[in-house]
Amino acid sequence: MCGIVSLIYKDEAENMGQEATDLLKRLEYRGYDSTGASFIDRDRKILVLKRVGAPSKVTGQLGIPKCKGQRFIGQVRWATYGAVTDTNSQPHHVRCKVELVGAHNGNISNTDSLKAVLTTRGHKVVSDNDGEIIVHLIEDHYAANRQDGQSALLAARQAWAAAQRDGTLPQDASPPADVVLLMIDAIRKAEAEAEGSYAAAVADPQVPGVFAVKAGSSLYAGIGHDQTGEFVVVSSDLTSVLTKTRSLIPLAEGQGIWYTENSYLIFSLHGGLTFSRPMPRRSKLDVRDIGLDSKYGYYMEQEIFSAPANAAEIIRYYFSNPELDNLALALEAGKTQVEAILDEVALCSDLADDAEFSAAFGRLLAKPEFSDLYKSIHASGKNAMLLEGIASRKFCSADAQLLLQADRLLPGHTAELALLDLAAWWRKNHGIRQAFGDWMAILKAAKAAGGRVYFIASGTSYHAALTAAAFFADLGGLPIYPCNPGLLRTAYLECLAPTDLVVAISQSGETKDLVDILQEIAERYPNIKRLSLVNNENSRIPQELSTLYLPLLCGPETAVAATKSFINQLVILYIMAASFRLPEVEIRSRVILIQDAMQRSLVACASAIDVVARRLYMKPSLHVLGTGQIGLAKEAALKIREVVLNHSEGYDTAEFKHGPNTILGRNTLFSFGEIERSLIWLVEQLKSGAVRLDDPKLVQSSLSNPALTDGLFTDYPLIFVCPPDQRAMKITISQIHTHKIRGAEIILFAEPNAELRLAATGRPAGNDDYHATCIDLPASGDSHRFVFSAAVAMQYLALRMSVHKKDYLDSHGIAEHGVHPDVPKNVSKSITVD
Repeated sequence: MCGIVSLIYKDEAENMGQEATDLLKRLEYRGYDSTGASFIDRDRKILVLKRVGAPSKVTGQLGIPKCKGQRFIGQVRWATYGAVTDTNSQPHHVRCKVELVGAHNGNISNTDSLKAVLTTRGHKVVSDNDGEIIVHLIEDHYAANRQDGQSALLAARQAWAAAQRDGTLPQDASPPADVVLLMIDAIRKAEAEAEGSYAAAVADPQVPGVFAVKAGSSLYAGIGHDQTGEFVVVSSDLTSVLTKTRSLIPLAEGQGIWYTENSYLIFSLHGGLTFSRPMPRRSKLDVRDIGLDSKYGYYMEQEIFSAPANAAEIIRYYFSNPELDNLALALEAGKTQVEAILDEVALCSDLADDAEFSAAFGRLLAKPEFSDLYKSIHASGKNAMLLEGIASRKFCSADAQLLLQADRLLPGHTAELALLDLAAWWRKNHGIRQAFGDWMAILKAAKAAGGRVYFIASGTSYHAALTAAAFFADLGGLPIYPCNPGLLRTAYLECLAPTDLVVAISQSGETKDLVDILQEIAERYPNIKRLSLVNNENSRIPQELSTLYLPLLCGPETAVAATKSFINQLVILYIMAASFRLPEVEIRSRVILIQDAMQRSLVACASAIDVVARRLYMKPSLHVLGTGQIGLAKEAALKIREVVLNHSEGYDTAEFKHGPNTILGRNTLFSFGEIERSLIWLVEQLKSGAVRLDDPKLVQSSLSNPALTDGLFTDYPLIFVCPPDQRAMKITISQIHTHKIRGAEIILFAEPNAELRLAATGRPAGNDDYHATCIDLPASGDSHRFVFSAAVAMQYLALRMSVHKKDYLDSHGIAEHGVHPDVPKNVSKSITVD
């Protein structure tokens, strides 16, 4: 995992340290084992500050916010190669042959052999970290080039001339300094020796700019202007780039980039050397929800409660809106003109200076093309009312923040800006609906040809695939094969046929094992179509490995544990399944009901769920049993394991009796709280004189005393998730009776049902301590709608368990326990290592 970030200005910036701190904290979800920052000042001196610990903890301790600098390279580490130590932290400052500083994200799988090779070449490798290896490799080849680099320079100049002939570089563009070309050659040679998947950034203090490479791991670059001046920012994380600018520099897999504060050069890492300087493009990803709303304590909480609003976003863009039909027709008629106007709006997005921004927007609104469009649309009374209505409320497109800024700076133009807002909505809606139509045509063709449809995903996205398979079977009559990448490779890869279809599901669009299997399918079966459902539209899977993709539209997800992306995946997959049989207007109505069910579930059940969380948060283990809901059960268990750090497993309800039920009754799983109660009992016995501390049989006699041991054994928690289906309810009732008499505590998530409640709450004979809780989810009578109300309820349970356990451990002074709703230990948001 890990994450790298770099920022460069023209001159030394007084606030570079604070900028670095903010960027590193943005990356904390990617790694928190250690944090590091390197700065190059106006005198070309390197300062490296790094230490074990998360950015939120150690940036202040290291004094990073107070640093100055012209260039910055930073890293957050999720340890893979090398123990969690200060020495293994990154960036690495090397000076065996020439002075360089650099950091990487990912893994170099031949680190051990390269370390030996580099040692024989005269390098002193001081850490066990693979990041140091790539910096030394570049240093080695760069030093050699500086001794004798004529052949490298000749090849680079020929590649430059070829790029000018091909039109990828302007005819009048001058090549960079020789030292830049020598560094580019060194990076390419180092990449040829390194095995693995990674991204890296490196700088020579004596050479202008910074060099970065995208060699199998995510890397994004943006260019912009702020109060300090022009800048380029590069990061493993798209969101951190978007906090600085929405103008992205296109950077594909297998490419490197050299950048200064206002220019950049893209070069190839493999094969013949090529150069290009593509125009920046505006990010398609909405950056709403980046900040934490003051009414929420954690990002996970905010993201859970955003589910209904995110469903509304899907409704807005995946369906037609009857209220806007007239306007859509008018915009369609002037499509070319509208597209040109919206492109001009995009150019205004990176104008940081208010005067420049308002002047540019003023010129746009005054153009005859726009004023004519506005007059023609406004002439319709219905459209005029629509524009005035939006103007009186708020903008809602992806350009909303931009238009709000224009509205503030250009008063009196709100109605015209409302038209731009609707035009931006129309263009995005039109594009998504067209892609969705193409997607459904491909799905239906695969079904008609008898092909198999594989949903490939990892983690939470895999659970969405498992859950959605029931939608497709019931509503679409289409069997789905949900697989994680390993299962697909071992069970199905050798059996794929030309009529089959592969659908990748991913929040990040960068997950390493998913990228690898898609690459393998593309190489071995080039005729098989590869679709993807992703949140990060600018990531590698949709941009490089997919025939067609659709966006999740849930905005950036900051908490490590995926919640809102899971819900949006389910909503869109439900729409797809329903589209096989139902008309659009009926599907839209059903999604609105789903949206309402999630809202009511969160509001009505929150207090009852918190009571359950208080009972369960210190239980060392539990099982979630889904009746006909294996995907939902696995996802609920995963959420608890991720953020509470308690053992939890998800099973099909009927499957639990085939072995896992042996955990019921007396077992040796003891919680911190149960041990605490036993220690209190022992202390009381010592005080009363009933036992003596010098008794050699104290431990043996205490453990054989029922007064002590009975307090350790408690009923084992089973969480049942039962949809409103007669067969499912019968199975659930049977299994509740089967397990509660063997020592289970029952927690039931279901829609109100008297028989289910009686089964859960009935006390087994001889168990006076039996406890059961029924969480009544909103009544719907619809097994598919139930999935959504249950999903958000289970997410909220995991959140509250995490908060209570964190508070408990904090109150006992237990350091580094790793329990946190947003950044639990050992896990990271987008796994980019094997």
